[in-house]
Amino acid sequence: MVFAEEQFSENVIPEMTSDTSPSGKASASNVYGDFPAYYAFDRKYYNHFFSDKIPVWLEYEFETPKKIQKYSILPKSNHLAPKDWTFEAWDGSNWITLDTQTSVLFNASAKKEFTFSNSSSFKKYRLNISKGFDTNNLSITHLEMMEKSNSTDPGTDPGTDPGPESDNSLLVIKMISGLEKEFDLTSSEVEDFIDWYNNRADGRGKEAYMFEKDFNKGPFTARKDYVAFSKIQSFEVMEYSK
Repeated sequence: MVFAEEQFSENVIPEMTSDTSPSGKASASNVYGDFPAYYAFDRKYYNHFFSDKIPVWLEYEFETPKKIQKYSILPKSNHLAPKDWTFEAWDGSNWITLDTQTSVLFNASAKKEFTFSNSSSFKKYRLNISKGFDTNNLSITHLEMMEKSNSTDPGTDPGTDPGPESDNSLLVIKMISGLEKEFDLTSSEVEDFIDWYNNRADGRGKEAYMFEKDFNKGPFTARKDYVAFSKIQSFEVMEYSK
């Protein structure tokens, strides 16, 4: 007998545009300045939730109960990352601890994923952070939540090729001048750019990022485009399959 490999859904929190739109509710026990709770759920790399106090909790309430069994965290930077926390659900009377993490290390602003057993559905879930790498300040770019799912259709041969995976992205950078620059990149190249952007936002690294252009070289051996951090207004990453 062959059992399907354990699989999980995509992030079940919608792309939030405010603390209450398009659905559900994002909230936090403390918010610093113009860095609201929903910034952790808007799926944008240039926004982030920020708190100047720890302990702090970050919560999302679904419109209908969900059986969450996995979550992921992407901090803005290593030194603003959480270190000790519990992942909790509200049963209507009490907060129930579903997962506990201590002394977690984040590398180069990379996302970390955590799975746990959960047999019940809840509407409210929160990340309850007791300690960060900074004494008071904490910032989270993405908090995602996933449900368990069996991705293998019983009537489908598990060995069947499900099709191409998304491994390329179009990076669109909007400059302060209004100009838009587009770059066709691999997933690793996108990660390199985001790492540079986050590090530069913390005052580290070079002012400009260099992109190699592999098209329309003409008589030249190489073409390079340098984008200055101080000139970037926003950027968007759109994944696609070749």
